Amino acid sequence: MYVQRRWIAAIGFVAAIAPTIAAAQSLQRVGSAPPFARRSESLDVDPATTIDMTLQLHGRDEGGLDRLLLAQSTPSSSEYRHWLEPQEFAARFGANDQTYEAVVDWLRTAGFSARPWRNRLRVDFRGSVEQAARVFQVTMRRYRHGARQVIANQEPPAVPQGIADAVATVRLHNAPLAQPLIRINTTGGSTTLLAPNDVFAAYHLRPLLDAGFDGSGQSVAVVARSDFSESDMALFRQRFGVAAGAPVKVFPGSNPGIGAPNGVCRSLSGSQRQTCIQQEKIEALIDVEWSGGVAPGASVLVDISDTDIDVSLADIVNHHPEAKQISISFGTCERLDGGESLRLFAPLFSQAAAQGQTIFIASGDNGADDCGDGRGASVNALGTDPNVTSVGGTILDPGFDAAGNASAWVSERTWNDRSGAGGGGASKVVSKPSYQQAPGVPQDGSRDQPDVALAASAYSPGYVAIVDGASFAIGGTSVATPIWSGFAALLAERSAPLGFGVFNSVLYGVGRKQYAFGVASAFHDVVQGNISANGVVGPAATTGYDLATGLGTPDIAALSELLAACPGDCNDDQQVTVDEIITGVNITLGETPLASCAVLDTNADGVVTVDELVAATGHALLGCLTAMQN
Repeated sequence: MYVQRRWIAAIGFVAAIAPTIAAAQSLQRVGSAPPFARRSESLDVDPATTIDMTLQLHGRDEGGLDRLLLAQSTPSSSEYRHWLEPQEFAARFGANDQTYEAVVDWLRTAGFSARPWRNRLRVDFRGSVEQAARVFQVTMRRYRHGARQVIANQEPPAVPQGIADAVATVRLHNAPLAQPLIRINTTGGSTTLLAPNDVFAAYHLRPLLDAGFDGSGQSVAVVARSDFSESDMALFRQRFGVAAGAPVKVFPGSNPGIGAPNGVCRSLSGSQRQTCIQQEKIEALIDVEWSGGVAPGASVLVDISDTDIDVSLADIVNHHPEAKQISISFGTCERLDGGESLRLFAPLFSQAAAQGQTIFIASGDNGADDCGDGRGASVNALGTDPNVTSVGGTILDPGFDAAGNASAWVSERTWNDRSGAGGGGASKVVSKPSYQQAPGVPQDGSRDQPDVALAASAYSPGYVAIVDGASFAIGGTSVATPIWSGFAALLAERSAPLGFGVFNSVLYGVGRKQYAFGVASAFHDVVQGNISANGVVGPAATTGYDLATGLGTPDIAALSELLAACPGDCNDDQQVTVDEIITGVNITLGETPLASCAVLDTNADGVVTVDELVAATGHALLGCLTAMQN
């Protein structure tokens, strides 16, 4: 099934607002021209060519939003996991109603077709190159950008002074914001690959599945810009013993087609076009097959944009807040991005977090050199946002038996082979979030990634995918990412049915318990290998957190037990007794070691506070209400 939304037709402007802008005689430049416009040779462009563009607005009370996100992730806070609906987010943090309507009406009056969004933080609009040049007072040219010729502005765009202060950035180009990170094993021949049951065994999912937790009641959303064949997904589930389930397709605009021949691939020709179609098609398929493959009871919503992935994400957070896990298997190099991607995505990431939605993003497949040009270290710009979970890569030994079935987790090392290497490193743009604390986290003041990891090699052993009815061997952090989103659906069903929000606040808490206090074993600590690539020296895996594999790879059953624990319930019998409260008091006074009741330390800072004792006392009086009991 699918749902389709069309561009909103132009309507009459609000009489009280539009004259203010129409009367403005001076313009003010905002933002900048895209970085590639400064590096590439420019060519002429047909002024009648139509392009899709975006105007991003500043939100209100950004400090208040940061405080809310922190409170929503703090167990002792009254705001803990009290998520907002999209309309509530807009009312508190979107642009002022009058300002937003003024911007929309100005674009429509200028002749553009405009699509407003519920969050009142962006307006997507469509028009000709001539319109863009005239309205924004820029020179529009064609530029060589990788394998493409794209259209972009040569100068920073200009907007009327009456709205300039409200405008964060204007995107007037049609270069893709990010690329799919799929890796395909092209060597041919027979090989033993990871199927869902092998992942169940290697990462210890079977106890949850046997207990009835399969992701039911959860919705996983996949960000995509290509349609796909539902018969391939059905065959994948049938062939590998996964319960049947049909995905829901959503098209914010028109259908770009399978492989996006009418979307992101339409401007290419020849072999470049075929490569683009193959990558976009397979990326969409593996994300759908594997996110649902490890959480067979969860619904899978695939939001397919005919323009770019930011539109897909905007549609998910504004119209599908029920999707509490979101998978993004795309990346763009921070060093070459110029900060544009985060300016467009960061407001959407924040909104998702405030609504209880957890976003997983692939860390990249080029090791320490995310740009893939051998000119220095960099990271995936999308994964640097503090409100997302970045997923790195490993090479897994799952203990295959003689029949080719995984028996259990045996060992892992950092992914770095002929198929690529997991991304990781420190951001040059984003500072370190407060939650990113654990043994091994560099004291560099920067947002570090990845946060976690998973098997990602296309060769050792590689994952299986069904494409056009045939089996393919694939890999990349873009496979690890939808699998993590499926893991989160299983975990949420048991311990957070309404969502985790910023999942990193949970993951790093568990990491501190394991690596600092030795009271947990939810992560496989990967300590071998490095992510050096293309002549760029990269970080090595070490004990605890590292910039190659993050906190490590999960033991899902163990992680689930930790997340479902009741603070104060020292012996895990689903009740908090007076003796356990006394133990907590003694821990607070320093007379008893924390390890005697680690679940009291809900934020994993090594200290049991009065607030945490109060929370435990509440469980003593009211009982432990866990998802298992509900």
